[in-house]
Amino acid sequence: MKRRIIAGAVFLALLAALVVRAGYVLPPERSTFGGGWSMYLQERRDSIDVLFLGSSVAYCDVVPAELYARTGLTSFVMAGPEQTFSITYDYLREALRTQSPSAVFLEVSAVAFGRYMGFTKANISPMPWSAARIDATLRGAERSEWAGLFFPLYNYHDRFGDPLVLFRPRADAIPDPLAGFTAMTGADPQETRGERACDTSEDDLERNCADLGRIRDLCAQRGIKLVLFQAPSCGYLPEEYLDRVRAAVPDVELIDFNEDFEATGLDMQSDFYDYLHTNVAGARKFTGFLAERLSGELPAGRSVYDAELWASRVAEIEKLSPQS
Repeated sequence: MKRRIIAGAVFLALLAALVVRAGYVLPPERSTFGGGWSMYLQERRDSIDVLFLGSSVAYCDVVPAELYARTGLTSFVMAGPEQTFSITYDYLREALRTQSPSAVFLEVSAVAFGRYMGFTKANISPMPWSAARIDATLRGAERSEWAGLFFPLYNYHDRFGDPLVLFRPRADAIPDPLAGFTAMTGADPQETRGERACDTSEDDLERNCADLGRIRDLCAQRGIKLVLFQAPSCGYLPEEYLDRVRAAVPDVELIDFNEDFEATGLDMQSDFYDYLHTNVAGARKFTGFLAERLSGELPAGRSVYDAELWASRVAEIEKLSPQS
């Protein structure tokens, strides 16, 4: 009987190890468009000064290398496409396991999102196995996605044709040359700017605001300054949505960069990839303006970081979009 118990325990331990390993190696590599957890975990521990969170607007519009070049502050964008505040809360929990930023900047477009959006699997699958990932799945994912998120072999069995994949390192387990930024190329000239159409239900608005409060509380518990912002775009949130954000967390600053659109220097004809997202040239302009606009509010930099890596990031962004 004792041997059977031991054998059963060993089997369960091996099965758990297989599930965890499969959950790490089977999801597709992520080097762009958010969810780059393998790359994020290559950052030197406690080397990030500022963490940027949010949806695609965050990873398309904020350039950590530009912020570093202008201020000496290190930063990383941990965001995901159409990422809800519920999942963002767990992104923050997970990110704080290896980093201790002085400030967190959260782009607030997700206040207008529904409970579930189109990229739940893409946002949660790359997360390391932890309590944060489990919470993100249970609270932020449709039940139809649970099987694949808890058992990645269900979602990615077609990538298991070669069992040796379990023993190979991920191709994206390297430092991110752009620190979470996705460089969008090309320009879509925009003729007008205005409020975008939103039809979020009251239930979803209340849920989003409650999750925003959880993010605020977690930052307060860790002694992290939280700043909310709406990035400049040609289709911005209606004012009543921003009012809901202010009412949900009245003690947190909300900066609407659309109020300073002219001052950002963004050119509607050349600096936008589409009506919501800037291209790489526009993102550099916005990040430079953000650095200048918040010069008195940004934290002091720290000395524990990889200077050579950050110099290479500055060089990389300059190659993508040279600026005088």
